[in-house]
Amino acid sequence: MDPTQQKALNALESFILLSSSATSPRAAADLVKQATSAPNTYVFAELLQTQNVAALKTGPPEYASYHTLLEIFAWGTWADYS
Repeated sequence: MDPTQQKALNALESFILLSSSATSPRAAADLVKQATSAPNTYVFAELLQTQNVAALKTGPPEYASYHTLLEIFAWGTWADYS
């Protein structure tokens, strides 16, 4: 693994660890917002796989958009975002 990839995974690791304590939809949504705003964090698939963040997809409608946003950051394109 090259240093850039390792740096990105290290940046995401703290958010993955915090996801276990983000038990409410609001807390999980805030975590997504923090992760997508953090410098050096541009790998998001692992965060999508955590239980509390994945639950946003089927949770209260006002938080489902955070899951969609994270999916766009993980796999989407600029056209998906626009």
